[in-house]
This record gives sequence, C-alpha cells and structure tokens, in this order.
Amino acid sequence: MKLGSGVLTWTCSISLSGYLKEASCWGWILTKSDPSSPIERIIRDMQKAIEARLHYPALLVALTFPDICMGLTLPKSEFVKKVHYIDFVDTYTTESELGLDGASCFQLRGGLVHRADLTGHAYFDGSHVVFTVPETQSSIHALRIVAGDKKAAMFDLVLFCDAMTEAARRWYRDHKDEAMVVENLKNIIRWCPEGVPPFFGGAPVVASGA
Repeated sequence: MKLGSGVLTWTCSISLSGYLKEASCWGWILTKSDPSSPIERIIRDMQKAIEARLHYPALLVALTFPDICMGLTLPKSEFVKKVHYIDFVDTYTTESELGLDGASCFQLRGGLVHRADLTGHAYFDGSHVVFTVPETQSSIHALRIVAGDKKAAMFDLVLFCDAMTEAARRWYRDHKDEAMVVENLKNIIRWCPEGVPPFFGGAPVVASGA
C-alpha cells in the first residue's frame, strides 16, 4: 500500500534494565489532513481530549476509529464485525506505528469499550496494559515487558492516537468518493452552531442525521 506524502519521523522505545523487551526503531509517513473531511472533526475532539488530560475518552475514540470508518462503508442494516475491524487496522496502519496488530487491537478495544478494562478481553495476552501520557515526560511505545508471571503491553497514548489518526486519514483518502460513504457521512456526529431545524434552533448542539 502506498502512503501519502509527508514528513518521515522516527522514534525508538527505551531500554529498561532487568526486563525482557521486544521493540525496535520505526518510522512512518504522515498523511496530509483534508479540512473538508467530517472525520477531522472527530480527530480534533480526540486531540482536545488529550490536551485536557481526558485520556479515557481519547482512547475510546482512537479504538473506535476502525468501527467508524468501516461502518461508513456499510448500509445501516449491516453491522461492523471483527473481520472488518482487523482488516482496517492491518491495512491502514502497522504494528510498529500502532504498537500491535489488528487482532490484538480488537481485543484492546473490546476490553475498554465493554469493561473499561484494557486487559478485559478474554483472549488478550497480558496482565497489564500501560500507556505513557504527556504528563509522564517520557515515551514508551510498542514494548512488551515480562516481570515474573506478569506481562505488560506498553504504549504511548499520543503515538497510539496519532497512529489511529493516520489510519483514519489514509482510509478516508481511499474511500471518500464511494457512494455509500458519501451518503453515510451526511449522518456523522457533528457540531451544529445554530441547532437542527425544525427540531431545535438558535443555539449550538451536537447532532446526527441528514
């Protein structure tokens, strides 16, 4: 898959003495954002959540981008399934960018969305999931640490959310002109500064519907 043009950036997981580590240096190519994309509104809300230290809502948005994007390709009578979710993650991002593959990301999503527990999926392989955040003042990403009988998957929240942002933008670039996507995007959640006539007017609301 050919990614969009942009700036090549590099990062590297840190080494922790006394622990087993599985990590490597990696880089990605940033996809230029499309200001006209309704997906950008959701991305901005996620980024503002990070800035406000609302880490749980930010992760919820990031982990549901595959559901949102793949759902836009389907009629309302069809539901996004596990296979759709995994296909999105494995097609539009990489393990080095996101820190895990599509199947593991689906498990992470299931645990957080349904149990508020990143380790909550029955088949997730690990005792802990840890995200470094801007307040940590250091970044650990795409790292697995084993300490005795405990196993932690380590990610950086900003890098994880950035990877999902890039995936959503790459997906939008590839699918924005499809008839089903164009139709479904009309209903996507949005900020309505003057309300939604004829139901409510004269004040801002958040709404869906065309």
